[in-house]
Amino acid sequence: MNLDFALAILLIAFIIKVMSQVFLLYRLQQIDLQLDQATSRLIELNQLLENDADLRQAQDNFSHQKNIVQELEKKLRLIERDVEQQNIKIEQSEAALYGGRIKNPKELKDLEDEVKALKKYLQVLEDRQLESMIHLEEESQTLQDLENVLQRVKQEVFQRNSRYLGEKADLEKEIQRLENERATAITGIETTYYERYQTIRSNKKGIAVSRVQDKCCSACGTTLTGGLIQESRSPDRLAFCPSCGRILYGG
Repeated sequence: MNLDFALAILLIAFIIKVMSQVFLLYRLQQIDLQLDQATSRLIELNQLLENDADLRQAQDNFSHQKNIVQELEKKLRLIERDVEQQNIKIEQSEAALYGGRIKNPKELKDLEDEVKALKKYLQVLEDRQLESMIHLEEESQTLQDLENVLQRVKQEVFQRNSRYLGEKADLEKEIQRLENERATAITGIETTYYERYQTIRSNKKGIAVSRVQDKCCSACGTTLTGGLIQESRSPDRLAFCPSCGRILYGG
């Protein structure tokens, strides 16, 4: 009687141990899935925070347009200088023409022709000046528009990154909590069970334990036999899906 009682106690302890191991593996699976999801989102957030393509594009557009405006301003200054110099030449020639010092008719005629030519070219320069001013005004307006776009994009990026940073901080806390919970769960799992779990998990896209639902493997959908379903609830062995090879948890 004492021997039978002792065997019964050992059997019960073994059953509890095996059942606890399978349950702990299933619980570990739930923690790992949450960790995977949180870690994946954290990586995504870091990429989003580093992705400033919109801002860089807006800055490039503004810088390019600014260079255009600066070149047009330089061009306009050169034309204005030419106009000023041309006016000086005209003033000097007219002073000589109407100053009374030149009496020779031929020289006067040459000076008169020179003044006409200078004024004609002055008109060309002034037309260029007007065209440059109009062009500069148009490009300056484009520059102002691009500056407005740049400021708007900066504000949008700031607001977006503020949201991302807030979510990132929350995720990092959640990951720390899950890692602590995982460490606690592992302490109750035997090494052989844990190593088997890790091997299957690494080969099966992160899912090592599959719950039996509606007589099927919830991971791959394979219909399970009655015997296998019963085995998945057995306290003395691990059951595996015949299709995907994952550990079956019958609950």
